[in-house]
Amino acid sequence: MRTLTRYITYAMGNFANTIAYQIFGNRIQFYYVDVMGLNAALAGVIWTIYGLWNAVNDPLMGQLSDRTRTPWGRRVPYVLFGAAPLGLAFFFLWTPPGQSPWVLAAYFLIILFIFDTLYSLTFIAYVALFPEVAPNQRARINLAAVREILATIALLLAFILAPILAEEVGYVWMGAIMGVLVTAGYLISMIGVREDPTKITDDPVGLLGALRIALASRPFRWFIGANIAKEYIWLVLAAMLPFWRKYALGIQADSEVFGMRLSGGDAEALLLGLPILLTIPMLLLWRPLVTRIGPRRAWIVTSLCFVPGFLAVGLANDFYSGLLGTLLVAPGLAGSMLIPFPLISEVIDDDAARHGYRREGIFFGINGGLTKLSFSAQGVLFAVVLSLAGYVAGSDVQPASAAWGVRFLIGVTPILAALLIAFCMWKYPLERR
Repeated sequence: MRTLTRYITYAMGNFANTIAYQIFGNRIQFYYVDVMGLNAALAGVIWTIYGLWNAVNDPLMGQLSDRTRTPWGRRVPYVLFGAAPLGLAFFFLWTPPGQSPWVLAAYFLIILFIFDTLYSLTFIAYVALFPEVAPNQRARINLAAVREILATIALLLAFILAPILAEEVGYVWMGAIMGVLVTAGYLISMIGVREDPTKITDDPVGLLGALRIALASRPFRWFIGANIAKEYIWLVLAAMLPFWRKYALGIQADSEVFGMRLSGGDAEALLLGLPILLTIPMLLLWRPLVTRIGPRRAWIVTSLCFVPGFLAVGLANDFYSGLLGTLLVAPGLAGSMLIPFPLISEVIDDDAARHGYRREGIFFGINGGLTKLSFSAQGVLFAVVLSLAGYVAGSDVQPASAAWGVRFLIGVTPILAALLIAFCMWKYPLERR
């Protein structure tokens, strides 16, 4: 019971991270492009710059925590003292000044950099504690299940409550409420966390040396390929959901669903809220399978579960066919939530056995930086596809070609990403026995 309590409190950090990351991924592009009128091509350029910054920013923050020495440990201080500034930065994402397109673009770029730097500093220090909180594979799978159940609750807040708050009280108040939850979650996560001083030794190499060692790890490279694809799936689903609901399914005003009169935001919340609820029992079903066959083979199985769901999502043309598609996506979502952390912990253990030093920070930092290249991929595809499809920013009326562009982005590209996950795990060299 004591172990479960520790897992729950630590998992509150993932609750906070999921709120920040998923609301950011789900609403920010729609808010700046469709609500505030930012040009879609310009938004794509900003996302590309942002993704490139992350490729540098996250490894720096990981190496910083690896080399930090305080009486409270290497990671804990960054979470404790980063929680409140991160919550404030999240709030300021939703307070752009005026309607000038260039001022709006400049503010978007600057606040992205501020938010992401604080996010990386806090989140990477938090996740680097995962292998220490759960020191073996069985414990890691169990902790991952607890983390992702709390993450599922946070996803419900992100995909159901946040759109409703945005419509009812506005984006500013939504940002304030969710920013408080982000701060509180990270603070609670550090209750009872104590770093083992015997595992804190001086790294004989600097940042470049640590980067070379990490990137030289063959298991890590294949893991990164799979995780970039996984992040892209979550990101494109979140980012394109409002566009898909509005232009592919044609739900813009109030509509009748299951005998209830729902606004567009409420219908959107149901479209992803019900599948997210389904991930909780799916997590419990996947957990014994992952324990039995290992994370590598389990990720191949769960990634292929995405294919029928996203095919249905891409072809959906009303609320009910759309809901069928998102429900079919749920098994793949649950598997992709459960598996990556036990797998990267296995990679870190392998590296520590080879080099005699635990570099959780640099591995999680590189992982965070490179997987956020999915933002750049999504941003470039968003800008290119919707521009070619004739999408008009800020307009409620779009040509049919724009709707097909949305369908391609939310239906076809995630299937390609799922197949990439399966290929990377097929090549992954650990767990071969």
